[in-house]
Amino acid sequence: MSTWSTRPSPLGRLLNVFLAFVMLISSQMLLAVPPAQAATNTLTLNVVSARTEPRAFGGAGVVAGVQVTDFKYIINVDNTGTTMTRTPSGDCAPGGGGYPNDCDWVSIAGSASHAPVYTQGDQSDFAPGMDLPDGRYLISVLADGYKLDGAHFTMPINGSLTVGLQPLPLPDATIRAFVFEDVSPTNGAPDVPAENGLPGFVGHIADYLGEVTTDVYGNALCTLYEGEDPETRTGATLNPPDYEPTPIPGTGGACVSDANGMLVIPHVGPNRYALSAVAPDGSNWIQTTTLEGNHDWDAWVMEGATGYDTEFVVAGEPFPAIIFGFVNPSTPNLGGSGTIKGVVDAFKTYVPAKGGVIGGEPMTGSRIDKPIDSPWIALSDLQAGDTAVWIGQGDANGAFSIPNVPDGNYTLTWWDEPQDYILNLQNVTVSNGEVVDLGVIPLNGWWTTLEGYVFNDANRNGVRDAGEQGISGFPVAMRKRENSLMDRGAVIVTTDATGHYYMENLYPMTQWLVVEAYSDLFYTTGITFQADNQPEPTTILGAGVDVNVLPIIGLGGTLDWGVHSYAAFGEPGVDPDNGGIVGTVSYDTTRNEIDPRFAAVEDWQPGISDLTVNLYAPVDCPSDDSAPCDPSGFYQLDTDGSVLKGQLLNSTVTETWERPGLNDDGNCVPRDVNGDPLVYNVDQKVTNSATDCLEGPLMGVQFQAGYATVDGNYGFGDGCFGEGGFDPLTEACADGNDPTPLTAADYLVEVVSPDDATNRPLYQVTKEEDINIANGDQFVPQVPPPACAGPLHTVDVAGIGTDGYGENTTFIPGVTVPASTPVVNSTFADDLNGSYYEGQPKPLCDTKLVTLSNGKSV
Repeated sequence: MSTWSTRPSPLGRLLNVFLAFVMLISSQMLLAVPPAQAATNTLTLNVVSARTEPRAFGGAGVVAGVQVTDFKYIINVDNTGTTMTRTPSGDCAPGGGGYPNDCDWVSIAGSASHAPVYTQGDQSDFAPGMDLPDGRYLISVLADGYKLDGAHFTMPINGSLTVGLQPLPLPDATIRAFVFEDVSPTNGAPDVPAENGLPGFVGHIADYLGEVTTDVYGNALCTLYEGEDPETRTGATLNPPDYEPTPIPGTGGACVSDANGMLVIPHVGPNRYALSAVAPDGSNWIQTTTLEGNHDWDAWVMEGATGYDTEFVVAGEPFPAIIFGFVNPSTPNLGGSGTIKGVVDAFKTYVPAKGGVIGGEPMTGSRIDKPIDSPWIALSDLQAGDTAVWIGQGDANGAFSIPNVPDGNYTLTWWDEPQDYILNLQNVTVSNGEVVDLGVIPLNGWWTTLEGYVFNDANRNGVRDAGEQGISGFPVAMRKRENSLMDRGAVIVTTDATGHYYMENLYPMTQWLVVEAYSDLFYTTGITFQADNQPEPTTILGAGVDVNVLPIIGLGGTLDWGVHSYAAFGEPGVDPDNGGIVGTVSYDTTRNEIDPRFAAVEDWQPGISDLTVNLYAPVDCPSDDSAPCDPSGFYQLDTDGSVLKGQLLNSTVTETWERPGLNDDGNCVPRDVNGDPLVYNVDQKVTNSATDCLEGPLMGVQFQAGYATVDGNYGFGDGCFGEGGFDPLTEACADGNDPTPLTAADYLVEVVSPDDATNRPLYQVTKEEDINIANGDQFVPQVPPPACAGPLHTVDVAGIGTDGYGENTTFIPGVTVPASTPVVNSTFADDLNGSYYEGQPKPLCDTKLVTLSNGKSV
């Protein structure tokens, strides 16, 4: 027998001595460490360079840790969910009094529509520090020569907060994909080395605005640069002071997979791209792989990215994060006497798995939806290297039959060509030349489907009755809760000649999204919705253009919109009416309009909540020239050059998105496949009332039983036209009467920025000096938007012309324009040589003169 010795070996004694030495040093270090600083609510900020970069600042360079002393910042309240308590208790238990609205778990609370701005400013605010109340925050810091960066922090805080900024230039990035023949077996994944790479496939990338055709240096994609290795696409020679490489003439313009199937697109900037691999002309390749229901593949690119997966390797070697598998159809006579046949149908599957019958047999949690039109079928022989031996298609009803199959074991794979459904596969055995009838085999969807009608609701009951005609060309959009357009899947569709719309690929966010159906010419009378496992439709009456919907993967529902036209002036027997004034206050992230009057709300811009919007009557221009008037001669000007505000007619605040059920109006009922409600504490242990409008698969597709509020939206349908107008203190008409509908006339609409905790305005209205896109075309709408009617200011871009135009300049008798304040905008100054309006007085767009006509809203 053998025994363990208790006497340490020489190596063991050496380790013991080393550990004792480390412990001694550690104890001395602990004794030497000063006491921890007491937590404080005063934030001190330390902004430094995050790395050493010799190319920074035109070659002057910067060293890691050097102080950045000139910067701007913005602090947002961090209102994301927490995971502090993992055992359901109190308000995070369905029986708790505040559940679910007071539960901070991310899975229960969901995410807020926006993170409120607390304050913003520059480095001077931290001399010596800034006092902040208890809470969680995010600070973002911007400095010339550095990339925007930031840090999360919690108050009270111990010590100073350090934010490291990455100096420019930053390394460019590479997108990389592996294109392969998916035949060993056909399964939507690369099985290397058994599967070969495919050459000659052309790569295309697109971002939010469309296809990207140039790299970060402005040359055609896949341009080869001097000093660069043609294989690795690294090592290009960078030339100061801009440190851009020199392109080799005649290269670039096409990015093609090489003999090994590697598709490389180098020298791109950080972004989210959609990468497509297009088969060579004249070929018949059919794609098998998909990320989440598209032929293209998301490429989330950061600076310096190599295109290789950061975790996944193959045979110890780096492997691309993006894959494209293809098969080439081939239906040879396999030489046997067996047959494999079946029908491919789309299935809908519900969580939890309860109920459901398929062909008389129990199918827990699922049901058949419809046949898959012309599904692709691949048969892989498990006795011959797991390789596909037959690849073909089923018919329009999803039926397929593979003849002449020899006895043996096989893998059968099936998928749809658009890849709206998730590829599926199973093993099949053929014995004694038999016919193997698989019956119905399922495909589950990647997307949520949404469809319905926009119709002329003649009787205004919100239901599409017989004879009520559809409205063609009506736009239906999908928005996120902060009011930007959804950035993937179905975004905007229009109704066809019958008024029908269909979103076949609504992104299954498992998070509340907002469906919007709006037209200037119609108002909503009511909506009727029905989830695909909801036994009876629900009708909600009333006007509104936004409805919350909870999209769940593979499921769907219908939503009909009843609308009616406004009565235009002169319509027999009907008083004229209109839809009032509606709009959005948007955070202007992309400012490319020279004249801010024409500023459009870009698809990606969020709305701004909780801003006061006022409605005024303008003051008519006096006939005796006793006061200054606007150029049209219709309305009087104030001494600051704005159109003079008359009586306050109404006031509101811009909307904030609210989760359905927050105010007990949710009527969200989780149901099983048969439409039966899931019983609390039996079928599920999360929802215990119809107002628990959570965001999770067990809810199934849900619609809000009402209309949604969306960040930044506002509307005026009536006003106080009597003596005293609208009283903001009582939020009612000063004369005690009810408001009356707005009539066709001109109105002034004003937005007011609130102050932050330091009594500084949270926002400023976009001005002529604020453009931040220095290229592109300038367009003027054929129907110009409402004119800006705020106070005059003198356009002044710093570094252009005379900075600081004279004090109290008078351009119009009775109107005084204050001295200008130069606006620092290096992009505008350097690339466009300033504004076209430099030195001219222009009205601010915090107030707009809006003309409301009957027969429509504006």
